Amino acid sequence: MLSNAERGCASAKDRLAPKEADTGQTNVFRTSGTFCGIERKASPISVGKKGARLEALGLFKGAVPNRSWKPGKVWCARDGIFPHTPKCLNEYAPYESSLEALAHLHLSVDCRIAQYVCQPPALYYWMPTESGGVVKREYNADFVALTTDGKVIVIDAKARRFARDSKWVRREPFIREAYYRDHDATLLIWTEKELRAEPRLTNARTLFRHRFEPTSRTPDIKVRNALVDAGGFSNLANLCREACAAGDIAVTEAYSAVMRLTLKGELKLCPKERYNAATSVEFRGDPSRDLV
Repeated sequence: MLSNAERGCASAKDRLAPKEADTGQTNVFRTSGTFCGIERKASPISVGKKGARLEALGLFKGAVPNRSWKPGKVWCARDGIFPHTPKCLNEYAPYESSLEALAHLHLSVDCRIAQYVCQPPALYYWMPTESGGVVKREYNADFVALTTDGKVIVIDAKARRFARDSKWVRREPFIREAYYRDHDATLLIWTEKELRAEPRLTNARTLFRHRFEPTSRTPDIKVRNALVDAGGFSNLANLCREACAAGDIAVTEAYSAVMRLTLKGELKLCPKERYNAATSVEFRGDPSRDLV
């Protein structure tokens, strides 16, 4: 991701910063600056207007990706269809690079993301010409996502060398401004620095394996109750052991429940290291929620 100095923009507060304290890890939701040095604030939007705005961005159930794709049609070295995830609204979810596949992964496991689509409709924007006129251009983003607090973000998974290309650097401010003006959306550029950062990537892969709903809610309830009994703070090994103490569920079921509740945003696992037996576990919100 380009620095503010490289963009020629003033610094800005992270519009999608996590509520927790700084963990020392790369924040993939960090914006690099504000357009022309002016901090942007979301304007109030009615429910009807917001729904129309989301539909215009392609954010609706069953959305078809904007780019042409079919099995066996190779666009680049690494393309394919990303596995189904509950948060992705697309009819099918293609990717055209390894970075796009990693972006799918991060979006599908981040509890701040409510839903997202890949390859949304094209954006049309205007750029000034050397002769003093303007020219209409087209831009195709990789993702559009809606956060749990109602913000809309547009994401481009781009190799760092392309993000530093002079042609892109000239166009990006106009693309960013068009998304804000027309859709009240924030453009984010994710490079390999953010997408391949560890231990975030390894932990994301661990969480992704537990993305589907269970056949029984008993493990979730046992884990919640065990964490309440522990005072709202424990580690992964002890929590799973206590949840299984009554013999109603297996350790593997308790572990999967912890990961599922983390995906939902109910629990918080320490992000500073790869998940292991000593990883700390605590509630994000009200510990009494959904207890039975």
